[in-house]
Amino acid sequence: MKYLITLLSILALTVSTALFAEEEPRFTHARFVEGERSMQSQITFPDIDGDTEVVVSCTGHATAKGRLKDARCSAPNDPKLMFTMAVSRRFNSVRLTPAIVNGRAEEVDFQFTVVFKKLGESETFDIYLHNMKNVERLGLNYIGAQRYSEHPWPGRCLEFTRDDLIMEVAIVNELGIASEFDVLAANFGMSVACRNGFATHLQNGKWIPALHDGKLVESVWAQPRIDMKSTFKRQQ
Repeated sequence: MKYLITLLSILALTVSTALFAEEEPRFTHARFVEGERSMQSQITFPDIDGDTEVVVSCTGHATAKGRLKDARCSAPNDPKLMFTMAVSRRFNSVRLTPAIVNGRAEEVDFQFTVVFKKLGESETFDIYLHNMKNVERLGLNYIGAQRYSEHPWPGRCLEFTRDDLIMEVAIVNELGIASEFDVLAANFGMSVACRNGFATHLQNGKWIPALHDGKLVESVWAQPRIDMKSTFKRQQ
């Protein structure tokens, strides 16, 4: 009888542990750390006169070691780049909690937005870990999808060698599967074969889905990049 009770206890513990393991998240998103090395602590509001609101959009790579690299920012209504540089000059100082997939730290495409507002004497800025493409459906408080697969220059794009703005777009569902791909080149255009090469990277990509209210959700993923063939390769 004691043996049976012990066996049942072990079985119950095993089942409980298995159920708990299944509830643990498979994905953990890259995020800025808190404290002294956080982006929030590192940014200083630019010294300007008058009321304003400036949205600075940034994209880069959050490395598996918690660094930010290859990052670029832009803001259409920041002609003197004061707000853009207030963010960009902090890239080497900030630290991140790396993305985790199945217990392993991964380098991911990392997008964030900084919204600066000045109204009278009040100066504030807020940092959001997304590209602002899903605000109407999800609101401001979500984390955007993050791609963790390599994406070297497609072999079908050998003729495309000029600097250009390339926009990759996809819908990433709650399982991390991408669909409805689109790839655009702002200035020079690209052949159908080249565009299909980029789309193949998106289709075969590995993704951490967007996170909203503690749940993985479908989202629009859009990533601008200004690149040449020689600089596009993912640096792992």
